[in-house]
Amino acid sequence: MKKECEIVQDLIFGYCDGTLNPASKELVEKHLVKCEECKKVYEEIKKDKKIDDADDKIEIDYLKRVNKKLKRKKIMIVISSICVVLLVVLHIVAFICYYHDHTTIEIFMNEDISEDGIEKIRNQIENQSEDVQITYVSPEENLEKMKERFKENQELLEGYNTENNIFPPSFIIKTKTIQDMEKIEESLENIDGIKKISSTSSNLYESFVMNIFTMLYN
Repeated sequence: MKKECEIVQDLIFGYCDGTLNPASKELVEKHLVKCEECKKVYEEIKKDKKIDDADDKIEIDYLKRVNKKLKRKKIMIVISSICVVLLVVLHIVAFICYYHDHTTIEIFMNEDISEDGIEKIRNQIENQSEDVQITYVSPEENLEKMKERFKENQELLEGYNTENNIFPPSFIIKTKTIQDMEKIEESLENIDGIKKISSTSSNLYESFVMNIFTMLYN
């Protein structure tokens, strides 16, 4: 009987795990019915196994929570990386657009400038850039443009006509880059017959950067 108890107690772990073959399982079950000592051993092992299973479940649940947090963190890192890449791309695009955006220069000439003087200024502009649009605006056209701007207050311009015109002739120049605009303005600084140079450009790059900072800090 003692030898049988030793055999059964060795098999009890497999019996609790459900890994015994049918013959060994039957041997253990028959022995537990008639042996109180082995039955106590079985109850203790079964109790310890429940505790171990509970601990394993707690550990598994904990690992699942940790893995879930890690996955969430990885997703956030990926999303943040994509946002940074998009921001850099948009930054580059805006920078390129800034340097290729159309700019406009308006050159106002003296009222008494000669035809030769006007042609000299035109040639000077064309020498600075091949890719430039030049439009000559006569004094009469500038007067009409001013009347359109004044609209309801056109009475302020009464008395001004072709014979009595205070508005000078001008060139409207369109360039494709800021660099061309700066070269043209610099080349005209010491040219006689020029009264005023006015330039405008839509600074997309600076506008983009300012909008980004506004979104980030609002």
